[in-house]
Amino acid sequence: MSIKVETALGFLGGSLGVITSLVIFYDTIFALTDSLLAMIFFGLISLIVGLVGIAGGNIARTDMKKGGKLMLVSGIIGFGLFFWIWWINPGASLTVGGILAIWDKD
Repeated sequence: MSIKVETALGFLGGSLGVITSLVIFYDTIFALTDSLLAMIFFGLISLIVGLVGIAGGNIARTDMKKGGKLMLVSGIIGFGLFFWIWWINPGASLTVGGILAIWDKD
């Protein structure tokens, strides 16, 4: 069974989102930022959005429309909440993977 591009983009974007949350938590633990509570909130939301992207990539193996919607929603939420330099790659791959999965004819 080969992995389709949509599924791979979902896994890649979700994994990069989880790595982003780890970077945010690392930044928060070593107090490299001023607003501790806000960074913990953004780290948790980034973790949840990344996990939803991974789940969308996993669901896209069997049902492209549902998986594509999950990937698209997580990509858009990530862009809406974290338009920082480190969310550009996960958000772009989740959004493109979601669009490709929704437009899939199979």
